[in-house]
Amino acid sequence: MNMRKSKLLARIRAGQVARVCSTGSPLAYYPAAAAHFGYDAVWVDAEHRAWDPREVRETILRHHHADIDCIFRPHLTERAALARCLEDGASALMIPMVNTPERARQLVEFTKFPPLGDRGLDGTALDGAFGVGRSPEYTQEANRETALIVQIETPQAVANVDAIATVEGVDLLFIGPGDLSLRLGCTASVNDPALRKSIERVAAAAKNAGKPWGMPVGTIADARTVIDLGAQLVSFGGEYGAVIKMLESCSAQWNEMMGAV
Repeated sequence: MNMRKSKLLARIRAGQVARVCSTGSPLAYYPAAAAHFGYDAVWVDAEHRAWDPREVRETILRHHHADIDCIFRPHLTERAALARCLEDGASALMIPMVNTPERARQLVEFTKFPPLGDRGLDGTALDGAFGVGRSPEYTQEANRETALIVQIETPQAVANVDAIATVEGVDLLFIGPGDLSLRLGCTASVNDPALRKSIERVAAAAKNAGKPWGMPVGTIADARTVIDLGAQLVSFGGEYGAVIKMLESCSAQWNEMMGAV
């Protein structure tokens, strides 16, 4: 049985832009809804919000049922924790605060099978078809169809981005504009000169290394801006912002109605 092929990587390898949305909560309907509306992947954030391990497993499984990639950002990044996410079926791992090529190489060691890395072999979980009819090409398929995404979120990472980008086994670079702008002392706008300079440096390093890159955006205009700069993984749309905007709108309507009574 062959491993499920990554839609995210297929899109990028075809020279196209992958559509990504995000969530930080184990919402049962979210993968199916994202797939229905044409997204290639969901970025699931477990770095900043608490997740039970069984919620992680169930959420990733729901992505498989909906045939949409799960980009999982874990809160633990040691070897066993990352391997478990991949064994549970994550299509990609997004690792925050990757500031040096040494850290990038360590992550390759943890997440890629030999000869790229030194990931431990199990093969009896979802990614290995639970060991039943597992493909003899399993380890090669895993290296090819799962992505290691390293986040560039600090001035140190930007300074080292050329070396980080050339690490074999790093599949994508992903800018974190919130943390990066905080440390640069500027706004998180893609049009802020300080942040824009860093974005352009990451884009150039990625191009030189033949690696795709991306970042989250808040508007479709910003999406166009970063795509014009070469971004191929763009996260636009998420449950948190949608809920806040809906509550804000409904609350304003309540206030208007009650004030008129």
